[in-house]
Amino acid sequence: MNRKLLWILAIISLTINTYGQSEKNIFIAFQPAITVEPFYDEGEFDVNIFPFIFETPLGERINIRICPTVNYHFGGSENGVSDLGVFTVFPVFFNKTEEGKKPFGFYVGPVLGFGRNLINEHYTTTLAIEPGYMFESKKKFTISLGIQLGGSYFTYDNNPDKWVFHWGPKVSFGFWL
Repeated sequence: MNRKLLWILAIISLTINTYGQSEKNIFIAFQPAITVEPFYDEGEFDVNIFPFIFETPLGERINIRICPTVNYHFGGSENGVSDLGVFTVFPVFFNKTEEGKKPFGFYVGPVLGFGRNLINEHYTTTLAIEPGYMFESKKKFTISLGIQLGGSYFTYDNNPDKWVFHWGPKVSFGFWL
């Protein structure tokens, strides 16, 4: 397994364990995702089969969101697990969040992602921006809507590397713990 992915998984594990013992709010959500790459034939797509996210405040205006990617590829000549990776978003909210309260409102956040495509044999590094809105939670349940815009760099094993346009809507349904 790639050392970068091992480091990412170790950081995620430490982050989750650190916040699991604190008094901070933790948002656990379901974020369904379908990916269609520009070079896919008609009818080809990927579905994230582990669409769960973890988010927690880092301060009065900023959160950290960790999103694993485990895509299953449908269509084309090969079906199966295609992508393994993780991306993080650091939503910066326009409104301050009081201590112990759950963040809500408009946000803009940088996105950084890393992954490995097992079928097309390339590493992916994604840099993007995500503007969005998190609805106020009256109890525990809330919804977050965003759109990612940026680029992904594909480092192929046997082909020339290339940049591709990255975009996608992000909808999260979850609960604050």
